[in-house]
Amino acid sequence: MHERDEALVRLREMGALVEGLQGVDLRPLKRAIERLEQKATTIAVFGAFSAGKSSLLNALLGRPLLAVSPQPTTAAITSIHPGGGGGTSVRITAKSRDELWQDVRALLDALLLNASDLEGAIRLASGLSPAKFPIHLRRHVRFLKALAEGYPDMAPRIGSQWEASLEELRDFSADEKRAAYVSQVDVRADSPLGRRGFIFVDTPGVDSIHRRHTNVAFHYMREADAIVFVMYYTHAFSQADREFLLQLSGVQDVAGTNKLFSVVNAVDLAESREELDAVLDRVKQDERRLGVREPRLYPVSAQLALAARMLPADPQDDAALEIARARLGRSDFAPTADAVAEMERQAGLALLEADLADFCTREADRLAVDLVERTRQTLLRDVEAALEKVSLAISADETAREKQRAEIARAHRLVDEAAQSVQVRAVPPVQRELQELLFHAGERVRFAYRDMFREAFHPGRFRMGNAQDKLREAAREFADAVGRRLEIELRTFALRAEQLASKAAAQDAARLADGWPVQAVPVREPDVSLQFDTADEVITFDDGVLAPHFRHFRSAKQFFEEGGQTAMMDAAMPAVMEQVKGKLDEVGGRLAERAKVALVDALSAFYGDLAASLETLAADLERPVDPAERDRLVAVRASLQSVEGRGV
Repeated sequence: MHERDEALVRLREMGALVEGLQGVDLRPLKRAIERLEQKATTIAVFGAFSAGKSSLLNALLGRPLLAVSPQPTTAAITSIHPGGGGGTSVRITAKSRDELWQDVRALLDALLLNASDLEGAIRLASGLSPAKFPIHLRRHVRFLKALAEGYPDMAPRIGSQWEASLEELRDFSADEKRAAYVSQVDVRADSPLGRRGFIFVDTPGVDSIHRRHTNVAFHYMREADAIVFVMYYTHAFSQADREFLLQLSGVQDVAGTNKLFSVVNAVDLAESREELDAVLDRVKQDERRLGVREPRLYPVSAQLALAARMLPADPQDDAALEIARARLGRSDFAPTADAVAEMERQAGLALLEADLADFCTREADRLAVDLVERTRQTLLRDVEAALEKVSLAISADETAREKQRAEIARAHRLVDEAAQSVQVRAVPPVQRELQELLFHAGERVRFAYRDMFREAFHPGRFRMGNAQDKLREAAREFADAVGRRLEIELRTFALRAEQLASKAAAQDAARLADGWPVQAVPVREPDVSLQFDTADEVITFDDGVLAPHFRHFRSAKQFFEEGGQTAMMDAAMPAVMEQVKGKLDEVGGRLAERAKVALVDALSAFYGDLAASLETLAADLERPVDPAERDRLVAVRASLQSVEGRGV
């Protein structure tokens, strides 16, 4: 039996032990049991389109369940759940009208086009030509055109769900004009890892054009038990890769975890071991620079791994043989047992698989043991407080009761004073720390400013075409990059705001507990729920801030070889950073205010509950108590005091 299963048994035993006891709050116990009953382990797979996410998942699952290389504009969230009975089932969920309109409106804004509703956008898209737009915007146009082409067929399915076969799913995924309407795909299939309770989530590419996908990614960064990040050997590290890892590093830093497993896929393309080592070293350095403190890096060939896992079941599988011969560069490859075992070793997937399973199991066991101990301590405090209350009611004379009444009255005053001064006591320190966090966020954007500028204003952009058009195009790309960077900083800021507010609430409770006069009513840690959606703020950065500085461009040669680029960069920086500060103050201020309100509300509820408990105690002092109730509390306390609750 795993420790997680043992922990669940112990929690249920504790529940049976304390059931029906007056003064024992069962809510923490019930929440702990619910957490452990959800045995599934979620592994989210991220990566740019064409990095090989689907190929890697197919290899991990041991068969080609997912269509490879979906269109980057149409990728849905695909969850692969453990399946029973050896069969495979598929459920497809279409986007709602609101989801479609969110996607379409964001793309229209990027293309500087307007439509009043979805149908208007469909009509507009039909007449668009990708060739008339800059290269980096053409995939936006292709998505809109695919949406328009699929509308007659897919309109009746908007917002609906339906069952499909695996073959139908593959066909659907390959047809962009239908796939553009898909929001979620849930697959149930039997697999070795699935039998261990693993759920895999194939996320939209980190370079997705849809902001909704960015919000989905942020959710899984926070909630997944482990994260697999896939890069392709020939083009590891894109700008999208860097932005993803920067955001993930912020999330992990706040949570104090490292659940990232990085995969460099298609390493069979390496010309030599030296070349491969150089690529892996560069990726590790880049990850450390982006805040990943201890990179875990796995060189893998997902296609070789898939072939190696398909051939033992059917040595004559044409698709698997074709993959093996192509990736190995051996047209004479024969699937003998030794040859397949060597191919599996070369593929490198087994180490990733083992480390991933070991990490998830160890982490789940550690969290389960910790949860049991925290729950035991909470129950023990409640039982001891109830025992003191019952003992006092049984044995105390009127003098002792009067003393207890005085202590309750004093505690009431302390609670009232604390509740009334929350705004002036608990909020200002949090406000100061939040302001400091926003300042440092701005400084990080300032530090990244020159890199973002050079990536937008690069020599290749100005080789052909009208210079003014290219300058405006570069300015828009720069503004998009700054906006995305601000969103990354603000999401991390929101997480830190939650953390600060939670810490402030706990400190406020600890301050009250110091010298608390009524032990029969313990000052528990506040049940603070401060989580709010931190991914709903959209930053639109004004690209017009650079226009006054286009005068520094006279020709490509002058700009890139004679200091024009540096002059424009330096001249524009104050205006850009002023706008950055304004956005941070505006949106960060909103997020900070929400965290402060949540802190005040949580503490107000906490002090209200404490006051109610004191009133209950005052009433209990006047009621007769059965000595058997004390005896049961004594027995329960003895059981909970046994080593780590194992005596329950």
